[in-house]
Amino acid sequence: METNGTRAVVFIHSEAYFRVLERLPVHPKREEKVLALLRALSRARDKQEEDGDEEENESVACFGMQFVAPSKATYDELTRFHSKAYVDALQSSSGDQEANAAAQEQLLKVREEFNLVDDAYVFPGLYEYCQYVAGASITAADALRHLIHTHRQEEKEDTPAPVVVNLGGGRHHAMRSQASGFCYVNDVVLGIQRLLRPGDGRLDRVLCIDIDVHHGDGVQEAFYFSRNVTTMSFHLFEPTFFPGTGNQDETGIGRGKNHNINVPLRRGITDDQFTALFNRIVEQAVVSVSPQAIVLVCGVDTLAKDDLGGFNMTSQGVTNCVKKLLSTKLPLLLLGGGGYSGADACKCLAAVVTTIVSPSLYVLEQDIPEHDYYEEYGPEFRMATKTVIHRPNQNTVDSLAAVGDQAILILQSAQASEANRQQEPSKRKR
Repeated sequence: METNGTRAVVFIHSEAYFRVLERLPVHPKREEKVLALLRALSRARDKQEEDGDEEENESVACFGMQFVAPSKATYDELTRFHSKAYVDALQSSSGDQEANAAAQEQLLKVREEFNLVDDAYVFPGLYEYCQYVAGASITAADALRHLIHTHRQEEKEDTPAPVVVNLGGGRHHAMRSQASGFCYVNDVVLGIQRLLRPGDGRLDRVLCIDIDVHHGDGVQEAFYFSRNVTTMSFHLFEPTFFPGTGNQDETGIGRGKNHNINVPLRRGITDDQFTALFNRIVEQAVVSVSPQAIVLVCGVDTLAKDDLGGFNMTSQGVTNCVKKLLSTKLPLLLLGGGGYSGADACKCLAAVVTTIVSPSLYVLEQDIPEHDYYEEYGPEFRMATKTVIHRPNQNTVDSLAAVGDQAILILQSAQASEANRQQEPSKRKR
C-alpha cells in the first residue's frame, strides 16, 4: 500500500459503499459530504503549496491517502459475533418483501424479538447495509494488519505508525442478538476480532477508545470477559440518557476484570476539560495495558449543536483527542460513529482526517473551499465549529478529578493483575 509522506494512511471507500450508507436516514449523505470536503481541502492545499493545476486529479486527489474498497461481510463473518438467529432476522426483515397478513405478523414478531423497531427500525436494503458496514471495518482491520506487518518488517523507529479510517463504522450499540440506537451490526467488535485473529500482523492487545457522547454498551458487552481488549468509553451519563449504562463500577468480569473503563461525564463539558481528562487517562492506559494498537470510535455527537448530545465541545476538542492518540505512536483504526449536527458533523470528521494526513494545515483555521456541498456550510463558511453560549456546565474541577482518579485506579489494578499473572507461569499452564 502507498504511504502519505512517511505515515501510511488508508481510507475505506467505494462508491457502492457510500451509496449504501445513505440508506441510514439519520446520516443523510454524511460520509459522501465529508469526502467531498476532504478532497476540496486537499486541492486547496495543493494549489497553495505548489501553485499547480487545480483540476489535476480532481476526482481522486485527497491528501495522498490510499483508498481501499470494502468487501461485503459474509454470513459467516457476521456470525463471528452476532447470533445466527439475529443475522437470519436481519436477512428476513430487510424491508424488501411483500408479504400476506400472516407472514407480515410473523415478521413483526421477529422484529420485536431482535429490537428491530423504534431507533433501530427496518428500512429497504437493511441486510446489504449491514454487510457493507461490517465488511468495511473488517476490511479496515485487514488493511491495518497488513500495514503493521510491513511496519514491523521495516523496523524503522522514526516511521509514524499507520492509520486506517472507516467513517461509516463505529456502530457501537449493536448487541450480539439485538439492534439498538441506529446500530444493527457491531462493526467495532468484528473489526477488533479481526485484529486478534492469527496471521501476519496479528495483535494480542487492543485498546478500544470511544468518544461518542453515548456509552459504547455493545462493545463493552462483547469484551467484558476479555483481557486482550481493553475498552474505554468517555460519555454523558445521567438518568434517562441513552443507553443508561456506563457507570464506573462496570469494570469487567473474570479475565476482563479492570479491562473495562468507563468515564461518565456531565452535561456541558468543554474542549479544555474533556481534552485534559482524556490525555491524563489515555497516558495511563498506554502504560497499564501496553496495547499494540488503538481502535477509536470517533463519534462527533459531542459537538455543542448536536441535538442528541449534551456536551459543549467543538471540533478542536475532538481533533485534540486524535492528536493525543497519534502521539502514542501506536497503529490506529479510526471508525466513525454518532454525529447528527449536519454540517458541523461533516466539518468535524473532515478536520479529524485532515489532522491525521496533513497536520501542518491547521485545518480549523481554514475557510470552507468551494465544492459541490459548499452552500451547506453557510453563512460563515469556516471549518471551525462553535460552542453554545450560556450552556450550563455541570462538570466541576472536583467531579472531573474524581472520575479521572477512579479510571486511573482501575487501569493500575489491571496493570498489577497482569504483572502478577506473568509471575505465575505454572498457574497459566493449568
